[in-house]
Amino acid sequence: MARSYATVGQMMSYAMDRVSAAPDVERTVPRRLRTEAMARHMLAFVLMSPRSREAFLTTIAGSPTPTSAFTAERRLRSTAPDLVAEVLGEGAEGPERPRVLIALRVDGAPSTARLEQWDQLLGPGPGGVLLSITRKADKPRGEEATGPGRLVASTWSRIGKRMPKADPAHAHLWETIAEFGESAAAPVVQLPLDPHALLRDASVAKELRAHLDVFLHASRTLFGVAPHFSTVRGRVPHLRAGASRGRTGLEFGDVVEGSASRFVAPGTAPVPLGIGALTGEEEQLAAEEHLAVLARRSVWRTSISAVPVPEAIIGTPATAPMDGARRLLWAVLNPELLADRGFTVAPSRMQPALTLTELGLRLRSTDDPQGPVYRITVGGTDRWKTLIPRVTREAHGTRGEETYAVAPQKGWSTSDFVWEVHRALYSLTIPPRG
Repeated sequence: MARSYATVGQMMSYAMDRVSAAPDVERTVPRRLRTEAMARHMLAFVLMSPRSREAFLTTIAGSPTPTSAFTAERRLRSTAPDLVAEVLGEGAEGPERPRVLIALRVDGAPSTARLEQWDQLLGPGPGGVLLSITRKADKPRGEEATGPGRLVASTWSRIGKRMPKADPAHAHLWETIAEFGESAAAPVVQLPLDPHALLRDASVAKELRAHLDVFLHASRTLFGVAPHFSTVRGRVPHLRAGASRGRTGLEFGDVVEGSASRFVAPGTAPVPLGIGALTGEEEQLAAEEHLAVLARRSVWRTSISAVPVPEAIIGTPATAPMDGARRLLWAVLNPELLADRGFTVAPSRMQPALTLTELGLRLRSTDDPQGPVYRITVGGTDRWKTLIPRVTREAHGTRGEETYAVAPQKGWSTSDFVWEVHRALYSLTIPPRG
């Protein structure tokens, strides 16, 4: 194998330096744009090598014509192509010289209108190429694949398969670029779960609803309110009731000793409510008695250590599949991951309360805080048969409400699923054409 004098560390350092030096780096820029800027400069780094550039243009762009070195767009927010090079050799000079333009995406694909706009920048002579690089899952197909005549559509995955063979001296760089382009924009959700199996399982949906019913009833009994999601910042959404001003509240979250409902207070470990899913009259009566004891001994409101816990859990303890499904849904509702998509959690007063039929979170678009309100919801009926989430844009101005479900597909990882739900939510922010 030919020797390379470039390392992955050098490539990453080069790209990070260019991103941090962008003229608009101080502005609030979505994570996707920063990720695309990294990919842009990583690709620019390896294309500095004439041999690598020739191999790339021949193998991926289908254009063996030599070009100048590529110039990378400096700004994070831009409507220009990511990389531009001029075709060398005989032909028109100056602004009439044909060009090779590269447009890359780590999430979605450039619109047809944008591609047609860039096609006009290629120049009139032969040799001009517009190369679009996307994730394999985002590559347009069928009618969506139409575009300008000089468009060449490729993927990060194809680069990872073809370029190490075409340019073996820089195989390690091409493999890193391909992996980065395919996966770097995905949300970090490290849960070893199967979304397709969990969220479509009727028994898991029924069990989660049963535990939510217990949580809702306990919240009403002990605090006189229905719980809703808190606007507390962090990586975990908080479905709570009564937790404010340092006082003990009730939260629905990670299972503790079989109970998904647990008492929480600042700076202390959660204490289980001690009630699981209730199926029979005897369990219902035992749960009511335990809640009555809690209601009478309110000292625990200021001292969580005073919470009385039953010797054995009342009802059926939460199972691992139920807790896994809850964790997966909580990842979908994760405030930090939603912020990466351009959404902020709506104020507490706007949050929908948990009901006997539905669980939901309301959001605002960061780019249009006075615009429509968006929702992610689960349920919607008296009997839950699945846990497939729905995304909604509420009615606003002349636009009516729009909703659709995002069902997990076979083979999706947890990151894939969360990504697809958030993409669907973001698609509702795009105004209709015309």
